[in-house]
Amino acid sequence: MARISEAIKEDHAQVKRAFHRLSETEPELRKPNDVTGFVWALERYLIAEHLVVTPALEYHVANGGDRHRRLSSDHDSMNQKLKHMLVFDPAEASFDASLMAIWVDLDPHINEETSSDLVQLEESMSQAASEALQSRYAAIKSLLQKPYGSDGVPNVQALSAILEMPREDLMAAIGLPSL
Repeated sequence: MARISEAIKEDHAQVKRAFHRLSETEPELRKPNDVTGFVWALERYLIAEHLVVTPALEYHVANGGDRHRRLSSDHDSMNQKLKHMLVFDPAEASFDASLMAIWVDLDPHINEETSSDLVQLEESMSQAASEALQSRYAAIKSLLQKPYGSDGVPNVQALSAILEMPREDLMAAIGLPSL
């Protein structure tokens, strides 16, 4: 069974691929599915990480409360920037500026998490505990994905609603107990 760090690193790679596919495509050639695919990959990752990894860091890692607050701040910032980006047509220059603003937060978030947070978390947990966290992380992502099929993404209206919904309400909507 996979450890939590492996699952997070897979999601980092998926989000990076979606970002690069979108950012490297000529604006007039971008497809709506490329935009929603990136937004959904990032948002699904942020939600699952917020519900599983940040509480685990707070509980298992020295200065975990500080890490939790920093990650929550990262998540809030990226969430706000995703909402802002969805306002623009993908061919507009403002869309590119919004996309790059997300990357300004996302790239250091991924690097710091990979080089520090996940290392510390794995060192502080048994393999069984890490695998249990990965299982919860995967279950949350699966619940989020279920309405859209294995490869589907929500439409822009559904994504906007998800981005606007407080995490506690989202948890209740997908049937998870509050943390």
